[in-house]
Amino acid sequence: MKRILTALAAVAAAAAFTTGFAATAQAEDADAAAVCSTVAKEHRTVWAQPAVGASVGSVVAGRSYDADCALVPGGTYTACGATTDQWAYVNYYGDSWGYVPSTCVVWAS
Repeated sequence: MKRILTALAAVAAAAAFTTGFAATAQAEDADAAAVCSTVAKEHRTVWAQPAVGASVGSVVAGRSYDADCALVPGGTYTACGATTDQWAYVNYYGDSWGYVPSTCVVWAS
């Protein structure tokens, strides 16, 4: 009887783990799917964090980039004719992503 209860507990634990893992994977897929298209207004530095700091690349005026559809709050920055503390997380090159002030991009989709 003790072995049966132990086996049932193991099966229940495995089912709970699998369900939790599947729910996490679905949430990550939904987050990954939230990619929009944006166009850079100006040539602009791309930062590693949503604030001035380590630069990791740049975007080119008029070029389209994939970007996370949600803006990220960060440091206050004046660029492209306005001041903001909202940053766009953009794919500026290959698999490389970084932050650009939201005032420097136009959402294409």
